[in-house]
Amino acid sequence: MKLYSNPRSRSNTILPLLKELDIESEVEIIEVPYEVMHQAAYLKINPMGKVPCLVDGTAVISETAAIFSYLADKFSDKGLAPALDDPKRGEYLKWMFFCHGPLTEYMDMKNVGISTELMDEKRGSLSFGNEKILLDFIKTGFAQAQPYLLGDKISAADLYLAYWMVYAISFKILPYLDEFKPFIQQIQQRESVKNVHWFQSV
Repeated sequence: MKLYSNPRSRSNTILPLLKELDIESEVEIIEVPYEVMHQAAYLKINPMGKVPCLVDGTAVISETAAIFSYLADKFSDKGLAPALDDPKRGEYLKWMFFCHGPLTEYMDMKNVGISTELMDEKRGSLSFGNEKILLDFIKTGFAQAQPYLLGDKISAADLYLAYWMVYAISFKILPYLDEFKPFIQQIQQRESVKNVHWFQSV
């Protein structure tokens, strides 16, 4: 497998997953400078001109959530993804798609300076509703965690959500609410992220 990456990109979130799955030796990491991402050679691999992008034989997976899901399923023996017939599979997918959908949509709007007032006005057409709805959804999920989203075992969804939470809090997109701290701090204790500076930044 080849993982096309850049040290200053969303690719960073894949690296702890490789450690959790114990597959670092099975993945060749190819760094792609930003000035190369929109050149013909790389666009043949990922026409979106983005990283991360995972190539596994003939399979080309270009979205971070898809890479998480693909790897967790491919190495299902590691226990980071519920089986297809596991009742927890739905909850797992809910959190993966929440991160890749409503949460990142909200973060992108904040990054480009869309006001809270305008988001409130357009809440009916936004996947996250508004800021309060988004925060309440996350707080409810963390309150129900035991201690992870799916119970007493960590999943790829925990790692993915924790990444986006740390990112958003670091850049003052989300407040570091008391309700968030137990979940984030327990993920920060994982061996896969203990020495990852950006993950320990909040």
